[in-house]
Amino acid sequence: MRRGVGVLLVLVGVAGIAGAARTATAGGTSPANAAPGTHWAFRPPARPPVPAVKNRAWVRTPVDAFLLAEMERRGVSPSPPADRRTLLRRITLDLTGLLPTPEETDAFVRDAAPDAYEQVVDRLLASPHYGERWAQHWLDVVRFAETNGFEGDGERPQAWRYRDWVAQALNADLPYDRFLTAQIAGDLLDPKDPQLRTATGFLRAGPQHVVGGNADPAELRQEWLTEAVTGVGAGVMGLTVQCARCHDHKFDPIPQADYYRLEAFFARTANQDYRAPDPAADRAHAALVIAHQERLAPLRAAIAAIEAPYRARLREEKRRKLEAKYVAALAVDAAKRSPEQRRLAQDVETMLKVDWDELVASLSPSDREKRAALRKKMHALDLEQPAPLPIAPGVGDTLSAATKTHVLIRGDLKTPGAEVQPGLPQTLTGATTPSPGSEAPRLRLARWLTRPDHPLTARVLVNRVWQHHFGRGLVGTPNDFGRHGEAPTHPALLDWLATTFTGQTSGMRVPFSLKSLHRLLVTSAAYRQSSKVLPAMAKRDPGNRLLWRMNTRRLDAEAVRDAVLQAAGTLNRSVGGPAVRVPLEPEVYDTIFTEGEPDNLWPITPDPTQHVRRSLYLLHKRNVRLPFLVVFDQPDMLTPCGARGESVHALQSLSLLNSDLMTAQSRALALRLFREAPQSQAARVERLFALTLSRSPSPTEQAATERFLRDQTTLPAGRNRPPEDTLPPGVSRPELEAWCDLALATLNRNDFLTWK
Repeated sequence: MRRGVGVLLVLVGVAGIAGAARTATAGGTSPANAAPGTHWAFRPPARPPVPAVKNRAWVRTPVDAFLLAEMERRGVSPSPPADRRTLLRRITLDLTGLLPTPEETDAFVRDAAPDAYEQVVDRLLASPHYGERWAQHWLDVVRFAETNGFEGDGERPQAWRYRDWVAQALNADLPYDRFLTAQIAGDLLDPKDPQLRTATGFLRAGPQHVVGGNADPAELRQEWLTEAVTGVGAGVMGLTVQCARCHDHKFDPIPQADYYRLEAFFARTANQDYRAPDPAADRAHAALVIAHQERLAPLRAAIAAIEAPYRARLREEKRRKLEAKYVAALAVDAAKRSPEQRRLAQDVETMLKVDWDELVASLSPSDREKRAALRKKMHALDLEQPAPLPIAPGVGDTLSAATKTHVLIRGDLKTPGAEVQPGLPQTLTGATTPSPGSEAPRLRLARWLTRPDHPLTARVLVNRVWQHHFGRGLVGTPNDFGRHGEAPTHPALLDWLATTFTGQTSGMRVPFSLKSLHRLLVTSAAYRQSSKVLPAMAKRDPGNRLLWRMNTRRLDAEAVRDAVLQAAGTLNRSVGGPAVRVPLEPEVYDTIFTEGEPDNLWPITPDPTQHVRRSLYLLHKRNVRLPFLVVFDQPDMLTPCGARGESVHALQSLSLLNSDLMTAQSRALALRLFREAPQSQAARVERLFALTLSRSPSPTEQAATERFLRDQTTLPAGRNRPPEDTLPPGVSRPELEAWCDLALATLNRNDFLTWK
């Protein structure tokens, strides 16, 4: 029986390959996959009527009516509103990724205005921290990082400018149709605009195989095209179009030829770092570089002088071990060598090369110490080198307009099939011809994607925003709206939101306005509900698919770190700029950096105040991710991340209790309490709860805290030792250490790490 199944699978596989070959050769479509519009997501969203409900008093926005209609049909009732402190913490974390301050919390609790909450929403949407928070969500989708990935993982100069462009565009509420168009074809809108050029960093945000050696340029180019189509397919359309690269899509009506028609939109496009000509700036920068090199020259010369005799000895030792054929080749005058002798002589140079580890191992202890001191000075001076001239790291149509695109049989570059032109997926258009007009291909693609009646673009976007506000999308597979993805829990609501977002219905202040969409969702009664589990409702809808209560969620990795820094009072809130390198744990450094000069592979940003910037601004290196963020499910930035995981494991607890970050910040928080509430222990406890949990301690918590401090004060000193000069006046070291322990314990509380 097993043998029969195996034979059947082989036959099916052969048939599939043969079919793919026929499709690719003809440049046509697979009949089974050609029917357009048969799946709900492939039809343009139509405006549904807002349903009538029995409990009309609960409805604040049309969103509530759609949700409540389904609840009433299923015999489920919504939850009571959340209390004001909980609601303010929720909306502040949601829109900015930061905690509300105690002063903001108290002001909101006291504000009796009927629109007090709406005023808070508008204040948060106007904050520069809104753009930072929601930029992170978008950067997940486009898998943004500042290095290429793969074995080289080289850095991308000034890639951070794309990150800043996204945050600035969101803060300015750039309409989503323009937001997308700029990222897909900004260079074609205005070739001289550096900001629009920077926006196209979207198309090079993913990993890229940039290596030397024997890499096939055609294969590397094909990888680039695959990443571009994947970014648009998964990120914008919510379709797994990349699954049609080697054969017709197994689930969705996307023939292989359609995949390559999409790829053809990018046939002329390649990476391009744009900088407007500025001869005066070039001259000034060149002078600064020369001056900096002159400062480095004495150090380099001193290092070379130490190394020279050791290099010479090591080369001579290697030379004595050469085979006779190499010695003979070297003995011939270079101008008179035969081709074979020239090859042997070139090989000798590789054999005689002295690697850094050989050199360092051969140094005497005193010379090794002198060299290390000189290199330390050199690296410190390296950090003072002139900032590079600004560039716009994006893409451009730099390749020939005659560049052809072929269907690749089985996805193999060496077996091209029929040539194809830029064209749109038949399942969404019913046609394979390019979109009309004389505009450049990428711009035509952007225009099509941002049409108000596009079946997918608006649905995918409103679903992503819904997911981040409510914990789960109306479609639970945000990157896959195809037949293999999940069906929407509230299809009519999804279509109403999509048509409202694009301006086809009333309800939005500005079409394609993300901030208007946020207002619509977060001012709903559904968003303001309590997260408390009601047993009777949970029995009817255990997964809360009907949203009869608010979902409790853990802060994501960046928000955990940012909240810790904010509570401790150390967070640097400056906005934008180059990426920051914070110190790596020694064991991480030693594990990853096993090659190269070991004292400069991770040059730490010299200004320590930069180390406590928001997590958005930390260097995103694909192959070296910060352990604290990784354990809280920061994505790997290799594929578009539609929804982060929420794992629970021991490393999270260990990181929260034992990491250098948490130890340092718990000390900073304890010292902050003595500065801001010096009058009494009770006042400090009150301040601690206000800073971390946005509320006052209960009587039980107050008593437990007092016992904790009393018990910790009796323990031996030294377990959490702040520097001697940080002791507040009149406070003993055991007392301060007890408060450090209390601060650490509070930062480990579940209600600090979640919003309800």
